[in-house]
Amino acid sequence: MKRAAMIAYPVAGLVVAGLVALAAPPIVSAVTSGSPLASTAAPVPPSTASDPVAAPDPTATPTPDPDRVIWLGDGISVKASDLPKGCTTYSKMQIFDVGGHSYGRLVGDAADRGASDGATGTVNRDAAGTIVSYTAVPGDSVWSIGDRLCTNGLMVGWYNHIGTDPGDHALQPGETIVIRPDMSAEWTPAR
Repeated sequence: MKRAAMIAYPVAGLVVAGLVALAAPPIVSAVTSGSPLASTAAPVPPSTASDPVAAPDPTATPTPDPDRVIWLGDGISVKASDLPKGCTTYSKMQIFDVGGHSYGRLVGDAADRGASDGATGTVNRDAAGTIVSYTAVPGDSVWSIGDRLCTNGLMVGWYNHIGTDPGDHALQPGETIVIRPDMSAEWTPAR
């Protein structure tokens, strides 16, 4: 057999196999939907009770995966096991420099889990319902606010020039701290 024929026959076989694979889904669909094409195809046997596939248990709760990763965006992720208890999402404030000027942004979305010890103030939202800031009441702490809003309390404190160690900066009643920075507003570090 010539070399060209030795190459052509297997290639032709692959092409035919590929065409059959492409045609299979419409044929299977037609058979299961009862279309006129179905009369020309072999019937699909009905399922019986002896099939080995077991029905899922509707009452079973999935086991949480502590290694599951939640992607916040811009290449930033967090392991689900590192989230504050009860958070299914997370956000993180970033401070970045552009041409010698600093700006802040929130990567991910903050989520209000409701008032808790150290975070009983008011969550402020924009017209679209996005959390933008938080107004403190006596006894609030930046760490508790971060946990309540499923965000990083350390970065919230740093951006808002609030010490993150106990006693560094007691939040005053009515003090508003930024949760979602306006990326067009320049940020200056505390001095």
